[in-house]
Amino acid sequence: MRHLFIVLISLALASCSPKEQVDLILHNGTFHSLNANNDTYEAVAIRDGKVVAVGPENEILNGYSSPSIYDMEKKHIYPGFIDAHAHLLGYSLMKNDLDLVGTTSWNEIVEKLKGFQSKRSSGWIVGRGWDQNDWATVSNEQVRPDGIPTNSALNNLYPQTPVVLIRIDGHAAIANDEAMRRAGMYVEGGVLLDNDMTKVLNAIPMASNKEKAARLLEGQSDCIAAGLTTIDEAGIDTDDLKIIDSLQKSGSFHLRVYAMLNASDKDFQYWMERGPDTASSMLKVCSIKFMVDGALGSRGACLKKAYSDVLTTKGALLNDPGYFRFRYAAAYARGFQVCTHAIGDSANAEVLKWYGELLEGANDKRWRIEHAQVVDSIDFEKFQQYSVIPSVQPTHAISDAPWAMSRLGGARLRYAYNYKRLLGYSNMLALGTDFPVEVMDPLRTFYTAVFRKEFKEGSEAFASSEALSPLEALYGMTVWAAVSNFEEAEKGSIEVGKFADFTVLNLDILKATEKEILRAKVDQTIINGLVFRGGKRLS
Repeated sequence: MRHLFIVLISLALASCSPKEQVDLILHNGTFHSLNANNDTYEAVAIRDGKVVAVGPENEILNGYSSPSIYDMEKKHIYPGFIDAHAHLLGYSLMKNDLDLVGTTSWNEIVEKLKGFQSKRSSGWIVGRGWDQNDWATVSNEQVRPDGIPTNSALNNLYPQTPVVLIRIDGHAAIANDEAMRRAGMYVEGGVLLDNDMTKVLNAIPMASNKEKAARLLEGQSDCIAAGLTTIDEAGIDTDDLKIIDSLQKSGSFHLRVYAMLNASDKDFQYWMERGPDTASSMLKVCSIKFMVDGALGSRGACLKKAYSDVLTTKGALLNDPGYFRFRYAAAYARGFQVCTHAIGDSANAEVLKWYGELLEGANDKRWRIEHAQVVDSIDFEKFQQYSVIPSVQPTHAISDAPWAMSRLGGARLRYAYNYKRLLGYSNMLALGTDFPVEVMDPLRTFYTAVFRKEFKEGSEAFASSEALSPLEALYGMTVWAAVSNFEEAEKGSIEVGKFADFTVLNLDILKATEKEILRAKVDQTIINGLVFRGGKRLS
């Protein structure tokens, strides 16, 4: 009797004890934790931007109180989606430029140009998104062997206004003579690849910091509306980092940014003296981005043998091997992660070799290869040997599928866009979009990774044996992406102590059918315990 009395008194006291105060409670949902056991929960409690409790709905509602309690209406909540390779600043600055995505002919582009009024203070006309592989015809303009027209129409339309039209992959452009004149260079016909294109782009007067800040705020709204909570900014200058840092500190910029620094001489020297900066939970600076070759679509990717459709070229490295070896060694010594853009099989082989000279064997440096699109069969094992993380963009495989065979031929195509094979060697993949090269949409990333199809009903699969499972694809956008950023202790899964960064969907993408996923929608995005819908903050 005495024991029973003590138990009853204890229960009575417990029922009278005050609830623990938190900032936000989310309940009546399915929270997919993606923890070690893939547990699911009904509710979470959040304080100071972090998860303080997870569990059954009654347990959270009975144990915690908050001025903000959201009924999740049975929706499915996932760890906040991470885009492991994107270009937010570039996307933001080009939102008001001429959109050429989906154009089907050079004539269509010329018509779009007529009367176009540039919104840039510099007066330059900039367009982006054309892909000659999508053109049914190229008109009567002079055409190069690769199907890209010369710049004569641009010169006729705008003899005194600089015009540059950038290919969808960002590795080729058509510039008029005036644009090249202002860049202090000239290439017959105005078709520019990689380094030559960069010279012209560098001649465009820079937007002011105020303009960049305004554009970044617009860009972040699009990202948040798409369900993104962290962006891996794949190449950014120090001065632009300071703008993001200032916006974050002002409380107006809520996206978390994992920054890959551009490897310009000025920035490289600055950060070699300073060292990595990971003090902020919003902006991490501990990675350097290198460009070793161009893109496959513009035949700038560096291949071991000539392109199958243009036998006179096999692409090229964008700098000599000594340049990369020296800078890799300096970054290694200073404690920076190295992330290298490599698309062609020769480029990937060279980067893996240079990485191996420094990494030697298994390690936890988490060096990455961005894209890793074409990898020779003999080089896959080096990802495992040197603990290299492939950072890939599933939508690239589907966008490239219509013409990849003509570029590579059947033998090489068997080893291109091999995400399942890469996963087998590396044990993880970081998944991204590469927007604005592709559409900013993590659900499209998920769909193309799982089904290897264009994001629409009735499309055919491309190399379906390389498809990822739904859980693998989701891990690539959450857990593994966080690991690739050294951030697994704070994000990537829904667990006590981690950031309250969530993506809320109208269905369970782990169990949904192919058609259902095409209709999946982002209902809310939660970052640091702040709730957004459609890119706008609710609380």
